[in-house]
Amino acid sequence: MKAKDMMKNYDFIFDDSIQDEINYFRKKFISDTDVVSFNLKNKTLEIFIESDSPFTPNKPLTITFEELQAITQQMKEIGVEE
Repeated sequence: MKAKDMMKNYDFIFDDSIQDEINYFRKKFISDTDVVSFNLKNKTLEIFIESDSPFTPNKPLTITFEELQAITQQMKEIGVEE
């Protein structure tokens, strides 16, 4: 199964509109959005909760092992070695 489909199972929305990035977003609360962001150029990964409020900093996002499997699958698809 492709990473995009795996992430969709966890309510993440795929977005590749930014050059050199693959992003997944999941709206959880009124002002919070879960973000999983792959930077293809630097081969880095960010996982955080983004607030719509400019006064609230981003917070770490706790993920399940199943979500981690989907993230690992995405890393394989973009060519990051395990």
